[in-house]
Amino acid sequence: MRPLLVTFPRRAPFALLACSLLAISTTACSSSDSVAPAVSAPTITVAGVADGAVLESGVTIFVTIDSGTFEATLNDAPFFSGATIAEPGSYRLEVVAVNAGGTTTEVVEFEIRFSGDSLLIIRMLDLGENEAGGGGDALIVTDSSAVGTRHVLIDAGPAGAEAADVGFVLRRLQELGIDTLEVLVLTHAHSDHYGGMGPILNSVVVDEFLYNGQVRSVAGYQSVLATAQARANVFTVPSTVAERMFGLGEERTTLSLIPGLPDNLGTSTNDGSDLNDGSIGTRIAKGSFSMFVSADGEVDANLRWRRDFSALTRDVTVLKVGHHAGNDAVFDAGFPGSGTSWLDHTDADLHLISANGTTHPRIGALNELLSRAAPTLCTSTHGEVEIRAAADGQWTVTVERNEGAACSAGRDATT
Repeated sequence: MRPLLVTFPRRAPFALLACSLLAISTTACSSSDSVAPAVSAPTITVAGVADGAVLESGVTIFVTIDSGTFEATLNDAPFFSGATIAEPGSYRLEVVAVNAGGTTTEVVEFEIRFSGDSLLIIRMLDLGENEAGGGGDALIVTDSSAVGTRHVLIDAGPAGAEAADVGFVLRRLQELGIDTLEVLVLTHAHSDHYGGMGPILNSVVVDEFLYNGQVRSVAGYQSVLATAQARANVFTVPSTVAERMFGLGEERTTLSLIPGLPDNLGTSTNDGSDLNDGSIGTRIAKGSFSMFVSADGEVDANLRWRRDFSALTRDVTVLKVGHHAGNDAVFDAGFPGSGTSWLDHTDADLHLISANGTTHPRIGALNELLSRAAPTLCTSTHGEVEIRAAADGQWTVTVERNEGAACSAGRDATT
């Protein structure tokens, strides 16, 4: 299902009438001798929503008047007739119509709530110009209901130039009031995915730490694993698909975690595709909404997910594109023109890219994604991206900045 977005049709503003008069002489309209005609205040009609309404889906609102001109605001922002409102929340629509000095004001207050008793919220954090890897990953997954919220974190890279800000993801968790994680997932042994985990493990209750079991001698990686073993209540290396349900409502969120390629887990310390293709792949699902998180999966991982785990990866709502939108995560053989079986298989309604904007996204991969009907959003262009989804399939997406702008390739990308 495609997302319902707030859309405002472009329209030139109406000019307000300065004065209207019935001339009885050659005197200017500002003259005290002029005689104004009898006027009646315009009538405002708001169609699509009633005052006090509580709606379970998006709504398209039309405003008409019988005479004069009008201006409208929705929560103090300009509003134009025919706009569709889909984001859950409380709204105040105010319409002011003017006709030859007669003025009418109409206020309609309403609320949009998704149907069902719980909501899935996915936040893809913006780690900035982190040049470690292609920019790092951090996804906060929240199941929210009337009886409480539960949270999962998939990866936690450092932020900023030279990956200097290791506390960024922790601070974002604290800003959201998150002090406990049901699961902390480390998809693979690259620092742009684990570099922010130390502060989190030392400050937040982690019920389960789950990682792919890669063996690597790098000190920072070993430190994270040691801290996780000491502080997490459960320490897991899955050998088969691990199912985790979390949340408190009737429609809980399900995680399906696919272990990495066995050949890429053993004793490899190669800081490249051997580690990337060992990434855990994660399906997040609530009702008919689904998202697949590819971590840094490349050619071999994509082939295996498509071939051996088709039921978990086919026809997803959202795809988090692998390896920060590297060519090796999009094309069948790792280069443009070699096929796009993975994108065709996942057939997502939205593509998400976590990237630094310097080395990634790569030019070829991004051009392929932008050529498709599904929109593509990048942290490097759009900042933090938030998805809200209900079990009945309704979902919305919002961005921190540059709404409507197209993703840009990394400024240092060459292919």
